[in-house]
Amino acid sequence: MTHAGIYPGDIVFAHSTGSIARAIRFGEALRGDKNESKWNHAAIIDRPHPTSGDWYVIQAEARGVTNFRLLSEIAPGGKTQVRPCPPELNPEDVLKFARSQVGAKYGFLTIVSCILDVILPRSICLRRSMTWICSGLVTAALMFAGWVPAQDLAADDLYSTTPAQLAEEVAP
Repeated sequence: MTHAGIYPGDIVFAHSTGSIARAIRFGEALRGDKNESKWNHAAIIDRPHPTSGDWYVIQAEARGVTNFRLLSEIAPGGKTQVRPCPPELNPEDVLKFARSQVGAKYGFLTIVSCILDVILPRSICLRRSMTWICSGLVTAALMFAGWVPAQDLAADDLYSTTPAQLAEEVAP
């Protein structure tokens, strides 16, 4: 089932207006992710809402990995861009991994590590197992489905992949 050219397994990038969103974009720009540093969040299209024409997304947010928010809710006052799932992948494989992570905790320590990476690149890595940040979750789902660019991102550091780094690889 599709609505407005959006399909399950597609990748969402969001530009939110809050202070944390601005800080993420600023950090991405400092890291050199200039081309796509307009994005501060990533998610995966899961399934259509039964009546509204909107879509549910799978995302890592402060309460953990969720699948009950609508696409229209993830960037209030900002904007989103939906990019197709890479054509060489089976979107069901992407969704299989993402859905299996629903309920996992958010990677607050990973965010601290990302901040430290901006200040002291590759010096300190802090993470708690079984936690995700938004773009790490999406990268892992793409890697699970066999997408080579995600494997290349993961070789650097899967868990602290930024939305800008991911957006560089996922064609608009």
